[in-house]
Amino acid sequence: MFKSSLLLLGLSALFLQSCSNDTIKPELNETILFEKTGLVDSAVVYGCYAYTVRYLVPDTLELSQYDKVRVSFDGFANSDGSSISILCNTRDSSNITVYYVEDQANVNKLHNFDFVKPSNMTWLEVRLYINPPVCGQNEFKYTRARDLFIYGVR
Repeated sequence: MFKSSLLLLGLSALFLQSCSNDTIKPELNETILFEKTGLVDSAVVYGCYAYTVRYLVPDTLELSQYDKVRVSFDGFANSDGSSISILCNTRDSSNITVYYVEDQANVNKLHNFDFVKPSNMTWLEVRLYINPPVCGQNEFKYTRARDLFIYGVR
């Protein structure tokens, strides 16, 4: 009887210990800086040729309060030969690629990534590219981006 009580007490203590939260996770502070829901832009071709579309985020991002930038968007392409890149521009530099993904299997997903802010004043560009390696005449091929969200992260 004493051994059963001791075993029950030990299991109870183990259960209570497993429920406690000893690790304190730092609170992640993020603030939405820009959002464009729906279609951001798309690069569309009706044959086997290359085409690039540039979407310039219309707002200058003022990042003095933040350490990093978080970007989220949904990508989709119906052909290989597709790519999406996010480029960063500042007063001192331009066209710095902070994110790049290519080919249909990699483009077709929700993209989330962070990068260290390059400057307190930053402009972003979404660049969509399509160059189908195989297609028929007048065949519709595209690369698109939807639901773009840009956050400042402390």
